[in-house]
Amino acid sequence: MNAAPIMTTDVATTRCGITVAEAMKILKDSRVRQLPIVDNNSKVLGILTSKKLLYLTLPRYISEGLLKDVKFAPDLPQFHKRCTELAGKDVCEVMDKEFAKIGPDVSVLEVATIFVSSEKPIECILVVDDDGRLLGIISPWDIFKRLCEYA
Repeated sequence: MNAAPIMTTDVATTRCGITVAEAMKILKDSRVRQLPIVDNNSKVLGILTSKKLLYLTLPRYISEGLLKDVKFAPDLPQFHKRCTELAGKDVCEVMDKEFAKIGPDVSVLEVATIFVSSEKPIECILVVDDDGRLLGIISPWDIFKRLCEYA
């Protein structure tokens, strides 16, 4: 079995030119944790994730693990300031340009292997055609549901 039947095809997306605040509203309203950024031809340019947004708003000494025991961190008055600064930026300034992607014919087991063997944790894998246009998205849960059908 390949990736196409298990991918979600109704994917919330956005384009460059909107603010991070607008993208956050899309994430919230769509109840998703990742938002592919596409061009006018649906070619994927990058992805914005809730995890990346959190990383960008936390002080560097926390987000980069420089302070091992965060209970000793000073109050975070700069957190609000960082959120405000981030909210007005163009989504394409902060999106990740490197992201996991596959073609629709990749096997489900190959997709599962990508999730578990990646050096960096992967929240989702984008399914794209040969021209890089978004076809769908796969989460670990999509694979788990499909594999359990055969158990």
